[in-house]
Amino acid sequence: MTDAPAERPATARPGLTVCIDSALEGAELSAALEFLRRCPSGSWMQRPDWPALCPPPPRHRHVVLRAFDRNGLAGLGLARLTRMAPGRYLANMRRGPVTPSIEGLRDVLSAFADALRKGGSCSFVFNPRWAGEAEVDAVGRIATGLGARRLPLAEQSLHCATALVDLSGDEAALSARIKPRARRQIRKGTTAGLRVLPAATLAEARLFAPILSAFLHRRGLGSESIPPVERMWDMTREKGAFLLGRLQDRVVAGHVVIDDGDRAFWLAMASEEGLKDIPAGYLLVWEAMKTAQAQGFRWYDMAGAPPRHLLADREIPAGMRNRHQFKTAFAPVEVPLVPAWVLPLRRPDHDILFALRRIYRRQKTWRRARS
Repeated sequence: MTDAPAERPATARPGLTVCIDSALEGAELSAALEFLRRCPSGSWMQRPDWPALCPPPPRHRHVVLRAFDRNGLAGLGLARLTRMAPGRYLANMRRGPVTPSIEGLRDVLSAFADALRKGGSCSFVFNPRWAGEAEVDAVGRIATGLGARRLPLAEQSLHCATALVDLSGDEAALSARIKPRARRQIRKGTTAGLRVLPAATLAEARLFAPILSAFLHRRGLGSESIPPVERMWDMTREKGAFLLGRLQDRVVAGHVVIDDGDRAFWLAMASEEGLKDIPAGYLLVWEAMKTAQAQGFRWYDMAGAPPRHLLADREIPAGMRNRHQFKTAFAPVEVPLVPAWVLPLRRPDHDILFALRRIYRRQKTWRRARS
């Protein structure tokens, strides 16, 4: 596959035809977004227009894959292509592919694998967003049957479990479900004078940009998967929330929640460094949950939960433990998600290049830890 815009080769599996595009527009984009909203495994990370919302760095590009059967669209995948060698790529479908049912996943995965192989990809990483132990096991059986291997925990770039807060009922029921310590911290933030309100304009929303940038820098986190503030603002115009926390009319914190099917998804949260005595996060989450409830979402997705076996480990990083304790104050239900699997598409290219990539990433992590 070249670095030029993708053509639209069609590849066939029994009953399926696959089209590959560098981007979708107009009616095709609208139909794909509607399919994404309709599917239980739909995820914001599989939006066909995601590269326009969050432009990738030069080492990546994206292609959109669509599988059609006689009834129409049967599968959707946004694949991020990373050049591994001349003419060879790693294809990564983060939280994809998307299908209406797990039963249809095997044929869609096979068809997408064929299309990517013909385009030059040698490795295919995927983890469709199905949640629950039975669903995770079912996807695992499909992946194993296709010859894929589950990536070890250290190589999972996305969380393999998440925390979901039940938004059913009214605000009183929501308040009754969260833990007393959450209610205490919400009152403490309010007493300290922190006010949380939606950003009224794009200009107000932009006040969050330096706070988020400084927060990511302090934590040593990258911003590749976080769209610019302007795009976050666009993503919250129909559903979701762009909240700002103010102290004496100065913006000191913010929280962005986006539409993700029946879930309101925690996309970003950050506060200024000097707010240790003011529990801004509690008040931001509480206001986000109330907004999501009013908009009809079933769940508030807290964007990850650590694996249970790590929580029992006394060596768990303090930051991870603190974040988990913060989230559990809102009494979420923790559910497993499908982990990432890798399917070799071209051997020996996969064996050599994927192993070299693993060595490079380990050395990069080691150097970062020592710096």
